[in-house]
Amino acid sequence: MYESQVVIGIVMSTYPTKIVMGRSIGQDFCEVTVLLANKHDSPLVIKDHNRKTMKDAIGSHILWFLEYVQLDFKSQVGNHD
Repeated sequence: MYESQVVIGIVMSTYPTKIVMGRSIGQDFCEVTVLLANKHDSPLVIKDHNRKTMKDAIGSHILWFLEYVQLDFKSQVGNHD
């Protein structure tokens, strides 16, 4: 699972006190909206009663480790290089 893209999503927040999935984001996580799961059976880092795998998280906001997020700056709004 390391070094492979498990989802395509949007980083929504890194604000440490924001609550996502019943927990504060803190310093090590970010809030991600999952748009597409490349590896449906990959487990979520933080699970809840409805979401256990990436497939379960499609269309929802989840907590994900910041160190596992790879940003694609080319797709940011306003970047036309």
